[in-house]
Amino acid sequence: MFVDEIRLPLEKYLGNDIYARLEGDILSYILAECDMQNSNSEWHFILQGHSFKAMPNLAPGLTGLFGDVVKKLGFTEPVEFYINNSPELNAAAIASSVEGEPHIININSGLIQMLTDQELRFVVGHELGHIISRNANISRLIRFVYPNPDRMPLLLRHKINVWQKFAELTADRYGFIANPDMASCISGFFKLSSGLNSDRIKLDYKAYLAENEEILARLREGGSANYLSHPINPIRIKAIQLFAESKLYKQASHNHQPEKDDVLESAMDELTGTLITLTNSALDYYRKQFVASAGLVLAHLDNEIKQEEYNLILSTLSEFTIFPAEFLQSIIDTGKVPDMMMEAISKILEISPSDRYMMFDLLMELAQVDKELDQQEIGFLFEAGTNMFGMNRKEIAQLMAANIQRGFVPDLYKSN
Repeated sequence: MFVDEIRLPLEKYLGNDIYARLEGDILSYILAECDMQNSNSEWHFILQGHSFKAMPNLAPGLTGLFGDVVKKLGFTEPVEFYINNSPELNAAAIASSVEGEPHIININSGLIQMLTDQELRFVVGHELGHIISRNANISRLIRFVYPNPDRMPLLLRHKINVWQKFAELTADRYGFIANPDMASCISGFFKLSSGLNSDRIKLDYKAYLAENEEILARLREGGSANYLSHPINPIRIKAIQLFAESKLYKQASHNHQPEKDDVLESAMDELTGTLITLTNSALDYYRKQFVASAGLVLAHLDNEIKQEEYNLILSTLSEFTIFPAEFLQSIIDTGKVPDMMMEAISKILEISPSDRYMMFDLLMELAQVDKELDQQEIGFLFEAGTNMFGMNRKEIAQLMAANIQRGFVPDLYKSN
């Protein structure tokens, strides 16, 4: 199976970026050493004690189905399948951290009871796709570094959130290769989303696809779909349709080396645009522009943007975009950074005058992030406060004092 060609380009890019930021090679080595000191991984112990391991002599039908999917996807590494006693319609892929140790796919019993064999093939292919693409490895590293997701920095959180959605879309492609029947793929999605099986309702999948197009049209008008942990079903279904009709799928399914499919990539970019949009608000757009441009102006007053200043600008931008560095560079590339700052301030004050305090606080935070209070930066803040935000000098000084008292940490090791 042509792994890199099947994966979505943005999923690969984000996955590689996250892996590098988490020091994936080093962490993977450490985790492998941890597992090598035990006879088996913790997950194997848990599942063997509380779940049913699918084996040919105990469940020949299911084991044969699972084996067919593994073979169809051309996966040669060992995989163990477990059935968990749970009515929840869910499944999970757990990547091995040790070479030679089997990967695990755990499927809840409720899912097996609900789905037909064809529908189940898609689910198994999807979960195996997480392992084949190595996205299950990245998920494992994320859970290790951030067992408490609340402590994940915002700069990384949005990027991981978007990557997880695109990883699902990549896994869906493997699911379709395992079960290249659009009708049963759609019926499986319907069952998972509704909780109803075929005994209760007869699904007209063509009518369902027509309704799906209407939902997507409303979604494009409404804006962001970024805050969900998975891409919503209408996007997933349409993505599978596009893949099923693509040159990429036809080449891969005939075991031909796939070529770059510009038509598919263009259609996917249009479909998934809402997944990478954090906000469509005009106010937030100008806030983002202000953070980048004003941050650059203030940081460059001493002709040198320090790493602490750069990091704070990126961290603040990450509230508005999953590509803060790229957006910051786009502002620099205009060659009109001061003009961009003045435009942003004007638009923000027109829409939300109270934002003047938020903007001033950000500038003050930038002024002291390097653990220094520079006279040139303080002078700029007085000028910005009076000429741009309509404050008087006493109010500006009081805001400065409050910010310094709240957040200033002097550099105790600076030489005089």
